[in-house]
Formats: sequence, structure tokens, C-alpha cells
Amino acid sequence: MFFDATTLYFESFTEDEFRRNGYSKDLKFNQPQVLIALMVTKEGLPIGYKAFSGDTYEGHTLIPALKALKKQYKLDKVVYVADSGMFNRDNIEELETLENNEFNYIVGARIKSMPKTLREQILNPANYSELDANTKIATFDYKGRKLLVTHSLNRARKDKADREKGIEKLRNKLKKHKSPKEYLSNQGYKKYLQVEGKSKISLNEEKIREDAMWDGLKGLLTNKTNLLTNEEILHQYSNLWYVEESFRITKHDLRIRPIYHYKESRVKAHLAISFVAYMLVRYLEYRVKLQYKKLSPERIRQMLISIQTSILVCNKKRIRYGIPSRMSIETKKIYRLMNVKRTTTPFIIKKF
Repeated sequence: MFFDATTLYFESFTEDEFRRNGYSKDLKFNQPQVLIALMVTKEGLPIGYKAFSGDTYEGHTLIPALKALKKQYKLDKVVYVADSGMFNRDNIEELETLENNEFNYIVGARIKSMPKTLREQILNPANYSELDANTKIATFDYKGRKLLVTHSLNRARKDKADREKGIEKLRNKLKKHKSPKEYLSNQGYKKYLQVEGKSKISLNEEKIREDAMWDGLKGLLTNKTNLLTNEEILHQYSNLWYVEESFRITKHDLRIRPIYHYKESRVKAHLAISFVAYMLVRYLEYRVKLQYKKLSPERIRQMLISIQTSILVCNKKRIRYGIPSRMSIETKKIYRLMNVKRTTTPFIIKKF
């Protein structure tokens, strides 16, 4: 089971107990929002969702959502997969208490926040063995759990390029001698800055070098220490894109946001209707993939939306006819897969 959370904003600037301002993934920081946690299977099929007030920290959504899911369904040997946004001590401790209920987890680990001795081991190249031409791997013990760390050459190049791009922008801004408060309030810049005296700001070169040491490193924490191989753990985590893609579909293809409702009951009804629509889209995509071939939800939508029936009225005979549009071979295949019949020849709708 894959888990993630995202924000949905409102076309409003008024808050209430449910619609709250918070960290917005849509960059709508001055507009109220709600937070929605989504759970999907490894095939991308939705299991359930849970809505939270907009000021909820996403790391605090995991346990309530899992408990609600456990209460609603009879779950057997679930492996929960989530990114590092869900990795905090409270969540890990709660997950430990759920182990007897077959809740096993693979979560992204914040390796830079690990204890000093463990960080030193992670940064020691001698602890790594080659997984493939691009990737090296190492495993460590973290409180009785397996901490799996990979070093990817591709990821290292991207990390370096992203950092250098950000630093270059920062250097250009520093040349303009703007107010120090402008930089210190920006979390993207703050970690690379140091304040000298009351007004002078400069780049913290030591911090930049420290960050560079972590280029290419990614950590995963799991309590399935003996049941999954390292390759299986990496594969399971790599499938987390299913839930990330799910949010893209709901936000863009289904246009779940912005939300225009105000009452909490109507907002929740909007989310429920959107979830049902998303569930139908994913189920259709899954059936088509299983019995025909892989087609994206947007591709399927474009194929189906082109199916129309024109109405021709013959006043002389007082008959209203239906004239079906043509169907492509792929569209006919989808209709057959879903056991939907459609007339392809003109027909009489009614006489008047």
C-alpha cells in the first residue's frame, strides 16, 4: 500500500476550522486549504482517503489514516510505503505498535538527521558495495530496523546541479545588497547563508561543502528486515510514483481544485465525489491495461469524449434520428472490454 498527502486550495481568503491556511503544495499560501491523504495499491488502484484541516502537518496524517483504514477493512500482511515526509519519531513508534496487526513499512529516511555515529558510517564509501553500474548500496542497523542507503551517480549529478543553480541565483541576489530579512525568511536560501554582525550576509561555504557530501545518497527504513531483499525493498519504494501520479490525475485531469464550497459538509461531499470519479478512472485504466494495453487516463478520456451522437430532425416525416459518430478500433476495444454496447448505424429516437 502506498501513501502520500497533498493540499487542495479554495478560491477564498477566509478561514474556518476545516479550511485553514498552511504549507501549500500549490503555492497558494494566502488562501485556505484542506489536506488529503490518499492510499493506493501497487497497481495504482485507490483504497481510501482521509481529509484533514489545511494547517495539519502532513507527517501527522499517516497514523490516523492507517487506523481508519484498519477499522474499515480487514487487512492482511500490508506493506506500507511512504516518502521521507512521513518519517518522524512519533510515526515510527506508532508503526511499531501496529506491527502485530501486520503493518510493515518502507519509508524514506532522513539520513542527515540520523545520530552522528550513524551519519559517519553512511558517509564512509568503504561500507558500500556495487548494485549496478550506476548504484552502490549499504545497509545499517537503526534501532533494530534495517536502514538501506543507496548512492546513485545520476542522483548525485542532479543534486549537484540543483545546488549550484540555487547558489548561483543566491550570489546574484546578494550582489543587489537587499535587506537581510529578505533572505532569512526564505527557507530555500537560509541554509546556505551566514550573518556577520548585524547586517552583513555571506555564503556559508562550509555548509555548502557539507551538503555536497550527501549528493546521490538516499535512505530507506524498513521493519521487514528478513522478509524482503534489498532489491525488493528498492523496487517497492520505486513504485511510490503511483500515488504521486494519482494526485496529478485528481488535480489536473479531474480538476478537483480549486474548491468553491464553504460548508465543511459540502467540501467533504466534493472530495467524496472526486474520489469516486478517480476510482472509476483508475479501475477503467486497470481493466484496459489488464486485457488490452497500457493507456493513460487522459488518453482514454480523449478517446471516449470523441464518441457522440448527432440528432437529425425530419419535420416532414416527424421523426427524430440519432446519427452515431465513428469509433476508432481502440475505442471499440474499450467498449467491448467494459461490456458496453453501442449502435453504430443511424436509429430512430422517437416519432413526434
